[in-house]
Amino acid sequence: CPLKKLDTLRRYKAEKQEVSDNVKVVVRCRPLNQKEKMMAHKQAVVVDEIRGTITVNKLENPHELPKTFTFDTVFGPDSKQLDVYNLTARPIVDSVLEGYNGTIFAYGQTGTGKTFTMEGVRAVPELRGIIPNSFAHIFGHIAKAEGDTRFLVRVSYLEIYNEEVRDLLGKDQLQRLEVKERPDVGVYIKDLSGYVVNNADDMDRIMTLGHKNQVHLPTVVCHFHVLFLWALVLPSTSLSDSCDISRSNSSEFTGSPPVPPHTDVDPRDSELE
Repeated sequence: CPLKKLDTLRRYKAEKQEVSDNVKVVVRCRPLNQKEKMMAHKQAVVVDEIRGTITVNKLENPHELPKTFTFDTVFGPDSKQLDVYNLTARPIVDSVLEGYNGTIFAYGQTGTGKTFTMEGVRAVPELRGIIPNSFAHIFGHIAKAEGDTRFLVRVSYLEIYNEEVRDLLGKDQLQRLEVKERPDVGVYIKDLSGYVVNNADDMDRIMTLGHKNQVHLPTVVCHFHVLFLWALVLPSTSLSDSCDISRSNSSEFTGSPPVPPHTDVDPRDSELE
């Protein structure tokens, strides 16, 4: 039963982690794709979601002992999008809604399922990824706010390609932005545009607009990262009339293709030169 399994996982996490950690590492193993199935490939890993372990088997050398690695949370090939959100991203979004900052990012080589995990298929509810699921979560929380509490949600969308920052929502798509740092706000992107949104549909439309402005390259030369950022302005918990601002960054760090062995290629080199 999926609900019973999810409840078991939650209880296990609560027992294992009495104190909340600042950083959590989650691994999601994708299923074999159609091409891999046609070539009769086999899964090289065994996932134990209850214990949080992944065992890697050396299929090409069955005499070599398998290696087991432990993470905060692991998901097998049959994991559901909503389960991934509830167990990994929901606590972070809850923290942001309480006034803390949070970051969720996916990292891995091309074809490992980062985009599906982070975005999914937004038109199909059960296939929505972490970012669109957070939209409903945010505004569901705001709708339940008591009294005259007012919130303001502002979103930005940027792309990093060959270490150059580009505003996916900006009017000038050729403009390259600078990363700055200030004592009062920390690291920020100078001149990055931001849009106030009133509901989950607004956030979805902003994301669609950003997609249209992304660099679209063949997968063999992909070396870019995208970050969807939203800031929540909420009433201050102090006695003053000031406001608190909490920020969430949802990022997809797109992996570059594997570099052939015995080469001196710097992965940061421009791939279009």
